[in-house]
Amino acid sequence: AKKTAEHVKVVLTGEGSDELWSGYLYYHECPDAELLQKENIRIFKAVQFVNLQRADRMTMAHSLEARVPFFDVDYVNTVMNVNPEDKLCGGVKDGKCEKYMLRKMYEDDIPKEVVWRTKAMQCEGVGMTWVQTLQGYINAQISDEEFEARETTYPVNPPHTKEELYYRKVFEKYYPGCQKFIHVWPNGCRAGGAPWKNQAYSREGLKDVNRLKIGHGLASDICV
Repeated sequence: AKKTAEHVKVVLTGEGSDELWSGYLYYHECPDAELLQKENIRIFKAVQFVNLQRADRMTMAHSLEARVPFFDVDYVNTVMNVNPEDKLCGGVKDGKCEKYMLRKMYEDDIPKEVVWRTKAMQCEGVGMTWVQTLQGYINAQISDEEFEARETTYPVNPPHTKEELYYRKVFEKYYPGCQKFIHVWPNGCRAGGAPWKNQAYSREGLKDVNRLKIGHGLASDICV
């Protein structure tokens, strides 16, 4: 956002497309259309507390205006009325990739290396070794003893992992006594709250990061 603000004053963002078009990797494990529709509604309603807050704060901190075309009211109404059967992906839908319908609309306008690359969440798009690097750093910062005492230290919404404990310490440093505002995704991550059993993600992140190379035009050159 800081760098972009040096060149333009307004940007378009993609917030909402994954929630409307079933764009996350864990949708590959969704067994039927009814559950898919329920999940799309669940995470769409949560966007205002997660994705949109992040986009708003990052852009406004640098006087950059972010517009969200996927949240156009008519667009949302149209997409949510698409048969959810057509949004299924993975093994239950002939191996189609996540967000297939949206990609198909733009396959003649966007390079195939971009339009067909595997969906990477914001935290995954920064590098293949992100989860490993982050967890290694966290383990060096949080001792086993400190982690074992987490429920005593933070009795309200206690952290479940060392990573969560690390972030909680940062939060408490700047916002002491505000623990009632601490909320997490059900079961610790977006995928953890899905109405079907998720095997792709843990609270720490995507288990098999090599999945991010699928469809990527530069997959063979990715080393970080």
